[in-house]
Parts: sequence; C-alpha cells; structure tokens
Amino acid sequence: MAIVAAIALGVALLRPTPRQTPGSADPVTAPLPSPAAGFQAPEPVRLVDVAASSGVDFVHESGARGGKLLPECLSGGVGIADLDGDALPDLIFTQGQPLEADASNDPAAAQGGVRVYLNRTTPGGALAFMPLDRAAIPTLNSFANGLAIGDVDGDERSDLYLACVGQDRLLLNRVGASGALEFVEAALPQDSAWGSSAGMFDADLDGDLDVVVANYVQWSPAIDRAVNYTLDGIGRAYGAPTGFAGAALALLVNNAGVLTDASESSGVVLRNPVSNALAAKALGLAFVDADRDGRVDILVANDKTPKFLLRNLGASPDGAPRFADIAVETGFAFDRDGSATGAMGIDVAWPRNNEELAIAIGNFANEPSALYIRDRARPVFSDEALGQGFGAPTRRFLTFGTLFLDADLDGDEDIVQLNGHLEPEIARLQPSQTYAQRGQLFLNRGGASVPLFVEAPADAIGALGEPMVGRGLASGDLDGDGDLDLVAVDLGGRARVLRNECATNHHWLAVSIAGRVAVGAEVSVTTVQAGVSTMQRRVLSPTRSYQSQCEPIAHFGLGHATTIANLTVRLPSGELLEYSDLPVDRVMRIALPR
Repeated sequence: MAIVAAIALGVALLRPTPRQTPGSADPVTAPLPSPAAGFQAPEPVRLVDVAASSGVDFVHESGARGGKLLPECLSGGVGIADLDGDALPDLIFTQGQPLEADASNDPAAAQGGVRVYLNRTTPGGALAFMPLDRAAIPTLNSFANGLAIGDVDGDERSDLYLACVGQDRLLLNRVGASGALEFVEAALPQDSAWGSSAGMFDADLDGDLDVVVANYVQWSPAIDRAVNYTLDGIGRAYGAPTGFAGAALALLVNNAGVLTDASESSGVVLRNPVSNALAAKALGLAFVDADRDGRVDILVANDKTPKFLLRNLGASPDGAPRFADIAVETGFAFDRDGSATGAMGIDVAWPRNNEELAIAIGNFANEPSALYIRDRARPVFSDEALGQGFGAPTRRFLTFGTLFLDADLDGDEDIVQLNGHLEPEIARLQPSQTYAQRGQLFLNRGGASVPLFVEAPADAIGALGEPMVGRGLASGDLDGDGDLDLVAVDLGGRARVLRNECATNHHWLAVSIAGRVAVGAEVSVTTVQAGVSTMQRRVLSPTRSYQSQCEPIAHFGLGHATTIANLTVRLPSGELLEYSDLPVDRVMRIALPR
C-alpha cells in the first residue's frame, strides 16, 4: 500500500497543470483595435455637390407609376466625354420614361433617351455646364439604361450607343449647319432585349471600335406581372431576377461604321451547361487583359448567376473575334462561399502598384462587396475583400456604382461605392435597410498595408456621405485641376456633380491618347521618391462602374514626386510607346497615327 501511495503521489506531482483558456478565470487580452478605429480621413477627400451652381439640372426619370415594373428600379447611367472637341469633358445622362404610360396624360411619356450638358468652364473659373438644346438630339421614345461612348464611324468625334429596354439606339456625333453639335440616329440590328450596360473596344483588332452590350433578363410587362414578386406576400415589389429567364450578351462588330451582330459566332452567348438556358443576367461591364496574354478580355457582373470572364482568343483566320468563358476555372465566377452574388457595379485596378490585378464588384444588400485579386504567376483570382478592409463595411449596403480612383492623389487607387436599395418599402420588413443610402469611400493605405483599405467616415467625405438612391457613377477631371471629380445618378432624383476639393498639394499626371485603337491600352508611370521606385498602371477604358462611362483619360496621383522617370503605353496591338523624364501637373496628349 505504501508503494501504491508513493506512485500516486508521484503522478500527481509530475502531471502538468492544465492551462486556462479565454473564458476561464484568467483575464482575456483585449482584441487589437480595428485599423479603422480613430481613423480620420484627410480633409482633401471631401466632395462637394455643385450640380445646381454649375448648371446641371438633370432629374432622372425612373418611369415608376405604381406598377412596380422591374426596369424602373435599375436604370440611371452617366458618361463623361468630350463631345464637341474643346478638350473639356461634357456630361451625358441616360433617361427613362414610363413603361406603360398614356402619352396624352403623362408629360414624361416617350421622352426617354439621353440628355447632354456641355462643359463651359473657363480657365480659373467656377465649374459651368450648359444643356444641349433638345432639338439637337433625336426624340427616341426609349427607356435608356447604360451607354457606351466612342468613335464608331471614324470621324474623330465621340458617338453614343444607348442600351435600352427593347431596341438599342446609336447616335452619331455631327456638326450641324450652324456649326453646333448635333446627333443623328444610325441603324442597328433589330433587338428586343433589355440592355443594361454597354461598352466599346476593338474586339477583332481591325482598327475600329466594336460594341458589347450587357443584357439583363427576358422581360415584358406581362412576364413581370406573372413573376409577381412581393416582399410579404401582399402587393407587388421590386426584387431579385430569379423568376426571370436569362439573356444573352451581345457583340456588335464594326464594319466601316456599320454594326453587325456577331454574338453567337464570337462565343459571348453563354448557356447553362445543364439546362441550356441563356446564362447572362448582366448588369456591369469592364474590359482589361485579365489573363495577361496581351489581348483585352471582357468582364461581366451578373445578377445572381455566375460572373463571366470572357477570354479573348484572338481573331479567327477570317478575322472574326473569338471568346471563351474562363470564370469558373479562374475563381471569378463565384464568391468565397461558392455562391453567385447579386453583382452590379464593376471596376479593375492594380491597387498595390504591383502585378496583382484587382477586380472590385458591388453586390446586393447583405452580401459584402468583392475584391478579387489575381495571383501574380497565373490567372487565378481569390476574393480578399474581407481581409483587406473592403468586405464587412459594405455588407449592409446595396451597391451599384463602383469605381477605383486616386481620390487624394497620393499614388495609389482608392474605391468609391454608390449605394441605394431597389424597394422603397424595404425598411418595413428589414429595419436595418433603407431605400436611400450613403455612398462610401475606401482609402488605400499603401501596397504593403494589411488591410489595404480603410473606410473614410461618412462625415468626412462631404456630399458623397449623404443618402441617395445611387445608380450610375462616373469619374473625370471636370474642372481641370488635376484631381478626379464624380458624377452620380440618383434614381428618380437630381443628379449630383461632386467636385473633389483636393488640397494635398500632391502632383498628378493625366494621359490622353487620341485614336480608336487606344481603347484597352495599358499606361504605366514610374516615379522615384527618396530612392524608392513606384510603378502605377491604368487601363485606358471608359467602360466601368454601373451603366456608366468615365472620362477616357488615364489619371495618376503622384504624391510628392516632381518628375516622371518613365511612361510606357502598351497598345492592344502589342505596340509599345515609351517616354522618360516628363514634367508633372499636366495633361499629356499622345496622338496615334490613323
């Protein structure tokens, strides 16, 4: 018994004491504070709404008349481009109209289409716009959504392609008899699709601009009423596209200024591999060389169906464009949980100023926005939004307009989101949701930082932080001061012209390339500060965000750099243009041979 007692005592003494875990009597170490805690956005990112003072009185017409027809809650595009050749960026808004109105009783009936505001800002003066006389624009009787802007017919003037509910429209930019700007309508292939967004690039590398149209769902008032979406089982409401059949992406190839349908032959028409049903429910478009093979690819944000990454395979032997979807194998089709999200807005950038291409996607409410980062060595994407500070703060918002831009000119690109719900009555069933929602600005903390982005407080970003039913969002330097301003569409409300009151004294460079073959080019700028070399890259494509077109100029914030060590332009053809030792704080204009 003595021996047994000795053994028991030895075991008790030698046995390790269990360590207490968090939740036990030991005090628990406080978690590290969020990188956003105590963050103060610098004053220079404040955005001021100058729409009224600058002469922009555009009011968006959603067409809503009580019937709760789905197109009414998704419209509102905007573009920024120089239409009259004076080197000042003008504003172009798409306009809706009642979908079932009696023209004798509704003044908005048959008045949809496009509205144009010409930039009349004088050097050193306040921002000023003048509406283009409606007589200079054909009466279209169209419910217009997105638009594409570019020189379709080769006369070095920017034309307008309107993606509409039903027949799309093409407006060619002309000089009238009096010398003033006017538009004439050109023929297009017949279509009855619901066009959402549109964009232009040279898909077949023949030297002219082709048109890609993101079509949403198969729709008519009768189909809409048969779907009969409701919030609570009583009364109609705006909702998800799940009850509607999918649509087909369209590719219109340009042949001497005439657009012909090459959708099926080019491979952009995708079908569900099981049901053979059309797979697109497309809302957002962007163009970039995503697989880094030297050819411009097509990115498509689909609503509740897998996103597309249409790889450009190059022209066939007869010169026709060819594309193949690689979204699933590259990890772009779904979110981190393997689900198809309600994807709307889309943009691309290199936010770490390295080889890692990023794709930002604005998603539906209760789905965080996505930030797909490409692997440096191979075309594989992973959604890093949650780990990079971009996921959690976006979850409760419903995002449409989505843009990368260097808001504070410090040399890396930030993210802006424009938010707003579909359903005016959403708060009745979901108290955490509102119809009008504030916008968001995520500031880039620098390429080595984790998380990469931190949200600026709403009270530090001016009018962007004020609630609106946000839809289209575009960027451009409207007043010529070097920083990027924003134009935002409020569904059924007044547009906002958000002037960036940047006061950092950071330097900048803007690169403008004349010529149709420049769309899709990549512009790289290298600067050296304190012995550290930094290279920034932009893709020269206005098609981005949601139903919108940005100013077709590559904008760079340079921080305190005072010279450009090297500037390289890689054209879609593969040709390289190189420049060195360039001055800053200016627009560099490059003219390509025709």
